[in-house]
Amino acid sequence: MYSDNPFFHSHHRQMMLLLFVSLTISIPCFADDPMRIWVDDSGLHSIKASLETIENEEAVLVRPDGTRARIPIAKLSVKDSEYVEAWRINPRDNTNFLRSSPPVFPELKPGPIVELPRATQLLTDGEPLSPIIGLLEPAEATLPESMPPDPTPNRVNIGLGAKSLGRIHAYDRCSDPIVIDSEGHQFMAASISAGLSSSLGTKANRLIRFEPKTNQLATVWTSDAPVSLLDHHGPSGRSLVLDGHQVQGSGGQLAVATGWNDVSLSIRFHRALPMNESNDQSRVLSGGHVQWARWVDDEHIVAAIDSQIGVWNLFSGELKHSICRCASKATPAISPGRRYIAVPDTGGVSIYRTTDGENLGRLPIEPGRIPSVSYSPRGDSLAIVSPNRLRVWELSTATLRGEVKSRRSLGKGSPVWIDTDLVLSSNGVLMSLFRGVPIWRYELAGATIASVALGVGGSNVGIIRRGDEAEIAIAKIPHQTASDAMPWVDRKLSIQGSDNWSVAGRSVWNKTGWSDRDIRYAGLENPSH
Repeated sequence: MYSDNPFFHSHHRQMMLLLFVSLTISIPCFADDPMRIWVDDSGLHSIKASLETIENEEAVLVRPDGTRARIPIAKLSVKDSEYVEAWRINPRDNTNFLRSSPPVFPELKPGPIVELPRATQLLTDGEPLSPIIGLLEPAEATLPESMPPDPTPNRVNIGLGAKSLGRIHAYDRCSDPIVIDSEGHQFMAASISAGLSSSLGTKANRLIRFEPKTNQLATVWTSDAPVSLLDHHGPSGRSLVLDGHQVQGSGGQLAVATGWNDVSLSIRFHRALPMNESNDQSRVLSGGHVQWARWVDDEHIVAAIDSQIGVWNLFSGELKHSICRCASKATPAISPGRRYIAVPDTGGVSIYRTTDGENLGRLPIEPGRIPSVSYSPRGDSLAIVSPNRLRVWELSTATLRGEVKSRRSLGKGSPVWIDTDLVLSSNGVLMSLFRGVPIWRYELAGATIASVALGVGGSNVGIIRRGDEAEIAIAKIPHQTASDAMPWVDRKLSIQGSDNWSVAGRSVWNKTGWSDRDIRYAGLENPSH
């Protein structure tokens, strides 16, 4: 329904050149007409452009690349309609100003819960999952078309808190923090497994839970062998784990953990990794490698195993369908409602439907790069991070919603959505899509991070920080100082633009919370200084 909307219609070749490929040609500059964000009357769609003129009750907008879009004034939001009417009366006296705040997006209603055919028989514990047979064809190079957003039906946002974890070595494996809502208890869970330089023992490999409401930290599983927490399925209370893998991450068995509210977890339904057709002798010796795995429903998982992605019923062991090959260093992402997966490759990102494996299109980026990806909590946007650039693809309109460039590296891990405007890179660079620039820098070296707000968005981020005094924490981002800097950032952008841009400050985490460093805006009345 969105592909015919005149608000966003554009030829695929123009889109590819405009949105994702870095060109050496010069880009037209409209110094007299600053760009602003325009939103339609539904609030679902936005575009960055400047107003050139009004013709036949249509606003003629100029995009950053010089191409034009014609939008019926009647289809614009109230604020944009008022702006157009003021411009119509006296265009020379009405500066094409930026919005004072990011657009407000409407509530999205979750679709039906994804459910694949149920298992009719149970695989014996320890037996392998069915193999992927046959070579998978590479993804097609066409851009994705419009697709519905995929928000989660679960809504959880736990509070702030922090607890000491003792010592966690730099080489220890820590999972991303995962939010669990179980029988009225909301907490953050994670796995910690001994690395190459760690002292081994029964408590070196463990699953933990931290409940900020009661400030209680509990170890709910310990083992001689490493264990990794991969995902949690809220409605069923089932967690997906990789149990008994090697220190480097290879081998092990996929299994189901339940009983987070009990004294200790129960881990059952162990499944050995599939022996795929392409496996060689080195794979037999290592036991295979799980790069990434997530629940699709309460029985099925989608997993990247030995660089091949498929969907299996974990209980019957049956392969429902194969999806694609996956680069060994790529980390896919699944949408909150579990309908889509984004699979990075060298020079792009492909989107597939989980229920049948259909390829929905590919988004090209700079050649030679494997990006990091993450779906927004609303399930309507995909963040794509290359070493120095964030792009956000909007699913419903099949357009680039925003882009941010950074002089500092944005890390190699998956980005974390704070809200519909702010995205945090894995190494702590906070970026604003609305403003198009990095805002703040949080020192997160050696930490794992994840959003702890399911379906609602929010500024609470889960952090596991390694070191001699390691800590599990739920911290607010942006914190108060970074929020206070936003008006200064807006003023500075209006005066000098984004050229030679530097963040307003940085913060490090300590026992009392965020400690600020290198504050650039404090006490400055003129942001051009």
